[in-house]
Amino acid sequence: MDYRVGRSAMVMYACSDPDETLRGFVTGRGARQLERAVSAGARWIRFAEAAQPQDELDRLLKGFVERFGSLPISNATSRRGAAAAGDERA
Repeated sequence: MDYRVGRSAMVMYACSDPDETLRGFVTGRGARQLERAVSAGARWIRFAEAAQPQDELDRLLKGFVERFGSLPISNATSRRGAAAAGDERA
């Protein structure tokens, strides 16, 4: 994907809730986000455990914006992603 500053294969970052399984996220509330990401070109999913998933997501999004000048394409089209973008520019 082409971003404001460079290219990245990353299309979306997301996180499950601390008490939510990966399967629950993928088949539940995250299913729509994942469909949009696939439509935007995503072909692989990577995941990692984190003690504070939302804090880790915020860190990853901030780093992406700093490196590429904008949010990953699928994060930029979601309400949550748009809010994060506003937070990153402040």
